[in-house]
Parts: sequence; structure tokens; C-alpha cells
Amino acid sequence: MKADLFFYEKGIWEKVIDYDCIVAMMPSGIVVRQMCPLLKSKWEDPAIVIVDKSMSYAIPILGGHHGGNEVAKKLEGMGMKAVITTAMEFQEGLFVGLGCRRGIKAEEIFKAVKNALEEIGGRFEDVVAFATAELKRNEKGLIEFADKLKKPLIFLKKEELNSVKVGKSKAEIVGLNSVAEAAAVYISKKKELILPKRVYGGVTVAIAR
Repeated sequence: MKADLFFYEKGIWEKVIDYDCIVAMMPSGIVVRQMCPLLKSKWEDPAIVIVDKSMSYAIPILGGHHGGNEVAKKLEGMGMKAVITTAMEFQEGLFVGLGCRRGIKAEEIFKAVKNALEEIGGRFEDVVAFATAELKRNEKGLIEFADKLKKPLIFLKKEELNSVKVGKSKAEIVGLNSVAEAAAVYISKKKELILPKRVYGGVTVAIAR
């Protein structure tokens, strides 16, 4: 895990705000009070992981689904215990993988997911989280869709998606074996694909549990 080391000083947060993840070895209260004025939205802010003085615990306090949980778990390799507080890790339900064309509207994604859920007798209430490829991080339609449903939207790296053994697709063009199916299985609990990918216009949907 590559990282840059900074020692605490005045203005430190302005120096590190553009990093993907900040691991801070200090009281969480200091981090919360000093970072709050700099935060914009969950889609732009860095993940933040707090490490206690004894280096016993790694606690994601911001951006758990945007890299914080992953970093905390990597710190377990240094003997720390990752303290995960996001709800997704403890919920049973449906996990939806998404692929889409550029510039897709939130309404189109909603209709596609609704159709996919109806195929298996599912509801939006049954969905724990959505996932897609990292390269879709700036896709406004996807972000608006997830925000309206108040569900986590997880962006997965190429190596994470390619670690899932599913059928290959057109995603090979961007170096991925699969997006929708791999994303659904990767974030699911049982790793069971219950609805193989379905294509609805410009949206691809797959569902796992």
C-alpha cells in the first residue's frame, strides 16, 4: 500500500484533502472538527481512517464505501483490528451490479433496475447496495440514481472486478472481463449470482446475494 507521510502541523488538512484516503493517528474529535469545513460531498471527499495511539484499531469515519473500509482491512496486516461501522457489511439482501453508457439519465437506470428486480420478484427495498466500475465515478446519472434511493454506490477497481470469475463481455474493451455481473458478485454476501446480466437500452444490470 503506497502512502505519503505527513506530520501534524497547522494547515495539514488543506495539504491532504485531495488524497483518496487519509489515515490519521490521532483522536477522532480533532479530525472531525478540523476536517468538517473542508468537506463537500461523499462523492468528492477523501475516505478517512482513524488509528488509535496504541495502533490497535483502524476505524473508518468517512468514506467507508469509498476506500475507507478497504484501507482499514489492509491495516489488519499490521496487527490492527478494522472496526467497520457501515451497515452494508451486516445486511442480507440483494446486491446490484450496474454498467451503463456515458451520459445515461437517472430515470433510465431506475427503469432498468426496476425491470431486473421484477424478474426475480425483488423490490428496491431489498437492495443493500449498487456497484459499478471505477471509471464510472463521474457518471452523474448513476450518482443521482443512488442518491435518490439513498443506497450506497460502490466504485470497484479493475483488479477487484477481474478477480471475480464470470463470463466475459464487451467490457474487455476497457480491460475488464465483466462489469455488472462481477460488480454484483464482488460486493455480495453469498457470492451467488441470481440474475445474470440483463441489458435494458443503455443500462446493464446483474443481481447477486
